[in-house]
Amino acid sequence: MQRKDEIDFLELLKNPVRLFGLSYFYFLTVAGFIGAYYIWNMNDVSKNGIAPVLLRDSAQFVQDIPMQRGAMFAPVIVAEVGRPSKALIDKGANLFKANCVSCHGDNGMGDGLSAASMTVKPRNFHSAQGWKNGRKVANMYKTLQEGIVQNGMQSFSYLPASDRFALIHYMRTFANDFPVDSLTDLQDLEKTYNLSKGSQLAPQIPVKLAMVKLQKESAADSIYVGKLAVSIGSKNQGEQGAVLVRQLTNNSTKLFTAALSMKEKSLDEFIGTVSVDPVSVGFKPAVVRLSREEWNVLYLYLSKVSKEKKS
Repeated sequence: MQRKDEIDFLELLKNPVRLFGLSYFYFLTVAGFIGAYYIWNMNDVSKNGIAPVLLRDSAQFVQDIPMQRGAMFAPVIVAEVGRPSKALIDKGANLFKANCVSCHGDNGMGDGLSAASMTVKPRNFHSAQGWKNGRKVANMYKTLQEGIVQNGMQSFSYLPASDRFALIHYMRTFANDFPVDSLTDLQDLEKTYNLSKGSQLAPQIPVKLAMVKLQKESAADSIYVGKLAVSIGSKNQGEQGAVLVRQLTNNSTKLFTAALSMKEKSLDEFIGTVSVDPVSVGFKPAVVRLSREEWNVLYLYLSKVSKEKKS
């Protein structure tokens, strides 16, 4: 076959499939241009087009404890309130609407209005699955008394014991397969919480309010301690207790601050506390060599100035 030195373009047009081999160079050239464009504009291409959203640290959202009055709760006979009755169930229905519907829903399905925002969904009383403390009356009382913090279940210890039993009996109407407590179960519940002796609800105030009060009291104590130190340091203060204080004080601020905190202690408790580490409470080490009579004079004097601050 005779070799042709020149390309016959007319023949290529008639048979274009012969140009397919040249497509490799075409695509390679296009890819090179795209790559060069990307590298040249890398800073702009890699920018995030969506404005960042700064989220607040969830640790900042701390729910303070509520204000709570102290109260005395009447004793209950567990063997009686541990069994359902129409009166208890009717009472429990009203308590459920007031305290539980927002999470557990009107029908106890765990579908209340607040349930959607909770990580752990509220208890569905129709289901026998997943009960942490159990489904007996005694188990449910433990849950209401202590709460289940990790599940977001609050304690209902602020309710009287009789109200908690009423709530439990109403909740147990949502299903017909709740286990029945034996007399031993109820007796054990009584032993655990001493329900036949009644109970006392301790008062509490929100932490923020408590901190404000403590700061005010601390500031008042500091002012009083400063004035007292100046007064005792005066030679005109000739009372025997004041003389002992001047002789034995190593740090008047520490001493009178400690005195304010020890005003409820007995003489022997005072001697024991000071003798363990005199310097830490503002005394010189020599204080441990006092006679009991001198200890008593010192104790009575510091008690007096502490009570003056209290009044």
